[in-house]
Amino acid sequence: MPLALGIGALDLVLGLYINVQLHYLNGDAFSRVANAYYVLYGRNPHLAAIGFIWNPLPSVMELPFLFLRSVWPALAADAVASLFVSAAFAGIAVYYLSDTLRLFGLGTVWRITFALLFACNPMIAFYSANGMSDIMLVGAMAAAVRGTVGYVLQSSLADLIAAGVWLAVAFGIRYEGAPLGVFLALGLGIALWWLQRGAREIRGGMLLLLAPLLYVSGLWVYLNWLIMKQPLYFLDSAYGNVAQTSMGLATTLAGAQHHIIGSLLFVAHMGLLFWPVAVGLVAAVALSVGKWRDPIAPVLIGATVGMPLLQVALVFEGHSGGWARYFIYYIPNGILLLAFAASRVRRTLARNAALIVAALLCIGGNAVNLYEETNSPVVGYGDTEPFTGILVGKRFVTYRTDDQIATYLDRHPKLTVLLDSFDGYPIVLRVRNPRQLIITSDTDFQSVLENPAGRVDALLVPQPDGDATLDAVNRSFPKLWAGGVPWAHLMASFPGGTAWRLYGVGAGAP
Repeated sequence: MPLALGIGALDLVLGLYINVQLHYLNGDAFSRVANAYYVLYGRNPHLAAIGFIWNPLPSVMELPFLFLRSVWPALAADAVASLFVSAAFAGIAVYYLSDTLRLFGLGTVWRITFALLFACNPMIAFYSANGMSDIMLVGAMAAAVRGTVGYVLQSSLADLIAAGVWLAVAFGIRYEGAPLGVFLALGLGIALWWLQRGAREIRGGMLLLLAPLLYVSGLWVYLNWLIMKQPLYFLDSAYGNVAQTSMGLATTLAGAQHHIIGSLLFVAHMGLLFWPVAVGLVAAVALSVGKWRDPIAPVLIGATVGMPLLQVALVFEGHSGGWARYFIYYIPNGILLLAFAASRVRRTLARNAALIVAALLCIGGNAVNLYEETNSPVVGYGDTEPFTGILVGKRFVTYRTDDQIATYLDRHPKLTVLLDSFDGYPIVLRVRNPRQLIITSDTDFQSVLENPAGRVDALLVPQPDGDATLDAVNRSFPKLWAGGVPWAHLMASFPGGTAWRLYGVGAGAP
């Protein structure tokens, strides 16, 4: 526990340095904080404002910090709230990874060694300090694996229930929690079968593990249907992953899309982010046959292959961005697999030698990961630009245009403006009075968009390029940004990476 707390604290300090000193603000982390912000502030605060596209739990966990925004505005305006959550889950990941190693029979020194190798991995350290959901998923996964291993070894129902709850948490963070749960349950079923447990215990164990996940995922579908009138709104929405990738906004998946072998190879070559995971998988497969058969092996294999297989399907359909962060779980799983294989060597001297080899492999994996993060010659689709900038202490300039818009709105506090927060979330977080904005989560947003006359003073619209084509204002008035709507007059223009224009609503508006 002290090690986990220490790692979490260090990651928080690193995150604050990156955010406050270097001013690196990650867009995905920023948008999750924005979703929480809509719940509490603005002209129409309500819980459903948290949104139904991305899993809500990261934003829910950030809600308490936003109550303190008046004391520390950066909690919202610079998404500092997200740093506390990602750092906490880094500590959770370290704790449960270390405790799983204890169940493998490793002593304190080796547990600390492997936990530090995990925490010091460049990619793990970066995502533990940037407020994104990836390390949150890793922490939940590590906890679910630990609970499942505990049940296999000790028949502890408390461990199995905890594992199930953590799978539900994983789904609340990212959709990858679903395949993780399915394959972890399959691994558990095989493990119990090898241990010659009865069919009823096997079925009951798998069902108990999956029950919280099934409940939470079913509840999510129900809420989508109840509130958004579409059970699969999170998949079918105009803002969702399918919509974005269908418009060619995802990273190019050359040779992989609609080719099953290419898709498999793409996901496999992402293992270069932590290449020892391949060695660990081979060792775990070897420990699944013959006299070496160990019931922990299928559990670890299931935890390792479930989420990558989801990416295989998404890559094949062309609905994956292919970002390196989608494969961050290769790192903790690789470390667990190697430590597990080494711990199964029987003689003390040989086991210590095997553990040294496993640690050296992890060091080699971290070294290659650092090379990939700073160069991306093979894997690509990573974080080379921000990562290398942070290493040299570069000060980032982010959201400059959004700041200009917020400043303009602050100078015109009586101006009521409609904007789609899909791209405009930084504006909402930084404007002094968010109540002057009508945003996507407001219950009357669509109605005002369709009939703006007398209900709103102006429309704020981004240049319809890239993902800004998904903006609701652009979809309703495709010619507005170019000045092709006769009842709208240009009030202000804000050039930048995403150029915005503010149009006043004049006579003749619907």
